[in-house]
Parts: sequence; C-alpha cells; structure tokens
Amino acid sequence: MKQGLNRDLGETADRLTGLTRTLALAALLAAAATLLLLVFMPAQAHAAEAQAEQARPDEATALPADAAVTEALQRSPAWRVALQRHQAERARGAAVVANPNDWTPSASWAQRNARADVGAASPAGGDVRTREWSLGLSRGLRLPAKAEAASAAGQGQQARADAQLAMAWRELVRTWLDDAVGVLQASRQEQLLAAQLRLWEQQHQAATRRHALGDAARQELVLLDAGRAQAQAQWLQAQQRWQAAQGVWRSRYPGLPLPQTGAPSDAMPSLQGVPASAPEAAEAAEAAWLDAHPQWRLARLEAEAAEAQARLAEAERQPDPTVGVQLGRERSGAERILGVNVSWPLGSAARSLQSQAQWADAQAARAQEGEVRRELQRNLTQWRAEWRAGQQVWQAAEQAQAQTRQAAQAVRKGYELGEGSLSEVLLLQRQWLEQQQAAATAELEALRARWRWELETGTRWAWAPEAAR
Repeated sequence: MKQGLNRDLGETADRLTGLTRTLALAALLAAAATLLLLVFMPAQAHAAEAQAEQARPDEATALPADAAVTEALQRSPAWRVALQRHQAERARGAAVVANPNDWTPSASWAQRNARADVGAASPAGGDVRTREWSLGLSRGLRLPAKAEAASAAGQGQQARADAQLAMAWRELVRTWLDDAVGVLQASRQEQLLAAQLRLWEQQHQAATRRHALGDAARQELVLLDAGRAQAQAQWLQAQQRWQAAQGVWRSRYPGLPLPQTGAPSDAMPSLQGVPASAPEAAEAAEAAWLDAHPQWRLARLEAEAAEAQARLAEAERQPDPTVGVQLGRERSGAERILGVNVSWPLGSAARSLQSQAQWADAQAARAQEGEVRRELQRNLTQWRAEWRAGQQVWQAAEQAQAQTRQAAQAVRKGYELGEGSLSEVLLLQRQWLEQQQAAATAELEALRARWRWELETGTRWAWAPEAAR
C-alpha cells in the first residue's frame, strides 16, 4: 500500500512538472511576441521618420542648369516680345540719326494767251499763245551742328534700347526664379505630407495588432483613424497643388526640367558664403555691382539720352533750310530756265517751348538716376541682410524641428512601454509636422534670398549681348 501511494505521488509530480514547463513555454512565447511588437512598431515609426527626413531638401536643392535656363527663357514668348521691342527702339534711334527731310520733286505746265498790240504785225492777226513747263527738285538740308546733335541723340536712344533689353532679361529671370521657388514649395509640401501619411498608416497598423493582442483600447484606433483621415485629406490637397504647379511650369517653360530637391543633410546651414559688409573690399565690390546692374545702367542711359534729345531740340529751334533746283522752258521754247532756290523758315515760339520741355525731361531723368542709384544701394544691403537672416532663421527652424522630433520619439517610446497616453503622442506628432513645415519654409526662403543675391549681383543668369542676336 505504501508503494502504491508513492507511485501516485510520483505521477502527480510528473504532471505538475509538465504543466509548469508548458506554462513557462507559453509565457516565453508571449514575452517574445510582445518584444517583437515593441521592436517592430518603433522600427516602422523610425522608417517613416526617415522617409519624412528624406523629404527635407537642403542647400543642395537643384535648379536646372544655368545654360538650360537661358535656352528655355530665350524661347519664351515674353523674350521674343522684348526682342521685337528692342529692334523697334533701335530702328527709332537710327531714324533720329537719318535726315528727316524728304526729297520733293515738282512739275508744272501752263499755256499763256497774250493779246497782241493794236497795229502790231501778227502772223495770226490776233492773240499770241505760248506754252510753258518747269521741273524742280528740293530738299531740306540739316545743318552740321544739328546733324551732330541728332547723331548723339540717336546713338543714345539705341544704347538705351540695349539697356532696356538687359532689364527685360533680368525681369524675366526674376519671374522664372519665383516660379521655381513656388514649384519647390509645392513639391516639398507634397513630400512632407506624404511621409506624414505613411507614418499615420504605420502607427494605425501597429495599434491594430496591439488591439488584437489586447494591449490597445478601441478608442486609440478611433483617434488614429481620425488622424489618418485628416493626413490623407491634407496630402491630397498638397498633391493637387503640386500637379497644378507642374502644369504651369511645363506650359511656361516647355522642355525645362523641374527643380528637384537634393539629398538630405544633417549639416546646419552655414553663414560662411554670405558676403560681409566690410568697409573696404565690400564697398569696391558693391560699386562694381551697381555699375553693372541693368537697372542702374538703364537709368543712367535714359538720363544721357534725355539730355541728348534736349540738345537736339535746342538745335531744332532753328529750322532747316530748303534748297532746290529748277529747270523750265517758256514762250514755247523761246526761253530756257535753269535756277536754284533757297527757302529758310524763321522758326516759331513752339520750337522754343519744345526745347524747354525736353530740358525739363532731361533734368527729371538725371534726378531719377540718382534715386535709382540710392534705391539699388538700399536693396543691395537688404538682399545681403535677407540672405544672412534667412540662414539664421533656417538654423533656428532646423534646431526646433530636431528637438521636436526627439521629444515625439521619446513620448512614443514611453507610450509603447505603457507610459503616457496616445493623445500626448499625437499632439507631439502634430507639433513635429508644424516644425517640419516651418523648417521647410525657412529653408526655401533662405535659398530664395541666396539666389536673388546671385541674380542681382550678376553671379548667375546674367544677360549676354549675344542673346539678342
């Protein structure tokens, strides 16, 4: 009997041992599943964050090559219009140099009837009839002083036409640069919201698996559904804007590649390339930039052309004399005429008033020249300040975005370990999205300021005279 009792106790112990092993194995499997879930969800979140970070362009944002931009702009209708206006203005300048007086031919024919004197012998015994005709050619002659003034005025008008063409090119590049920044903004926004939508979808998938395992409440899925729907709506709007921007770009600049965002970079923007306002070297460089700027050249040439026109108007106070030759026959060929005629108008008060008006215009153009110079000086200082401030704002925005990202990651990891709430995770995620958008805007504004500086100082996209040929 004692042996039977021992045998029963041994069998019971063996059963308990097997049950313990089974429970231990089940606990080990559950722990492994939980560990895999915790590892998988952060990995997915970090992958989405990496995709969102890849959507962030840096200073290497690629505009099309300068040669391709020049070729595309030269094919644009706006540039063709500018070329035609340039040719018309140069033709007007050539017309000023040429003598405006026309050659004037003249011809006359007449028949004269003369009553014979009483008692005089007449073959017909009555009136005498004779035929007369004359030919003439005349033209106004431009005086030497007036011809010299007209030559200076015409050449000044042609030089002004060249400056106007250079300014039209600058305006065309400015418009193109604004369009390029607009395309980059639309592209950046679409990439950023697409990465955020992928992050919402991955978080929703992870929460669905956690809910199936009993580690997440149903309310969390409802919140994630609402956030995902909002992110999808924002992405669809950004995608429409991006497609519209592409359509406008291709219609305005056919054949020109779209601006592309560069690879992501963890380096902060640097102020090294921003020109400083040193009193010696910078002043000499600024003077050279101002002298070469098309807006300043146009103002200077307009003042010079206005003064040349005023000198021509001063010379026009004395009208041109007209000289002609005449050939004729009278009395049916009995008399032959060969002569020269000269006429010289005395002028009028209208010519004096016109001269006064031209001199007033010349003085106004010269005053405008000084104002344009001062305005360009102010703009040059402002463009440099905007470039430097844009780099600094970009630095601050990038730092804020990085700190917000770290905070969002920390809160999400704590939530995955059972600390905190989903609302805190979603709040920081929205703040991170806002900081990403702010950093992207600051970056593009900094790039716009740098590109504007390069354009206005003639470093890039400068107008070449052969572009007008």
